[in-house]
Amino acid sequence: MAITYVPDESIIEQAAQSDPVRRALAEEAQRLLPIAKRIAYQEHATEFGDSLHIEAGTRPGTKSTKGLRRPYVRVIADSEDAEAREYGTSQKRKTAILARAVSEMGG
Repeated sequence: MAITYVPDESIIEQAAQSDPVRRALAEEAQRLLPIAKRIAYQEHATEFGDSLHIEAGTRPGTKSTKGLRRPYVRVIADSEDAEAREYGTSQKRKTAILARAVSEMGG
């Protein structure tokens, strides 16, 4: 039976908070943003496309069993109809713009 060494959580948190990790997350979001905008404009969802932007921060770790704080970078649409456009409603068809953009990126 092999013994696996699990490092102290503080080391993992330091690695997650490192500049290379944050940079990699930001680069992914920078790649995703123009794809999402293109899809939005193709769908004639101009307000949605115009509202797309990148948001970065650190998750507080309150839901993590170990309290691990992790950085995040995400593409956000904050137009009034963003949720309805992405997921659909009884009055609006689902466009899944962000989901399609992620799929196009290969994720």
